Amino acid sequence: MNQVRKSLLDGRNVAPLDQRAVNRAAQTFIALDDGVNARYEADSWTRFQVAADEATGEEYGEIVFSADLYPGQNIANPNAILSPKAAAAHELAHFYRWESKTELPHGKLVHIDEAMTSLEAALRYAAKLSSVDTSGLISDALERLRRFVLELEAGDH
Repeated sequence: MNQVRKSLLDGRNVAPLDQRAVNRAAQTFIALDDGVNARYEADSWTRFQVAADEATGEEYGEIVFSADLYPGQNIANPNAILSPKAAAAHELAHFYRWESKTELPHGKLVHIDEAMTSLEAALRYAAKLSSVDTSGLISDALERLRRFVLELEAGDH
């Protein structure tokens, strides 16, 4: 099973969601792709994860979303200002990358994997996203690649 990790970067919303915001977020996932399970979890973070059925042990992918599905105040970070729809598309793309076995191993390649996920989201959901959302996902991919290069230069890899 995959290690649970944050998919969205710091700088996104941290204020608790009211029921209306939770419902809007759930509807966003359904409108983009009603074939993937997405559930709300308060006091957590938005992520794609692999879980196992308790009775059968069979693995399945699911999206857990929380307050950070909504954008934050950090305008310097393209990820922090992704709309809920773009952030949802990113998480849904994680599901399909896991399902097709195209996700990269966690660890050294996490920024590359996240960049590829944002690019896949921009392509997969282009017809359902605004041009601003698509541009945001591409900007997020570029930010992830920039972070990868900075870590390489710092010798973190």
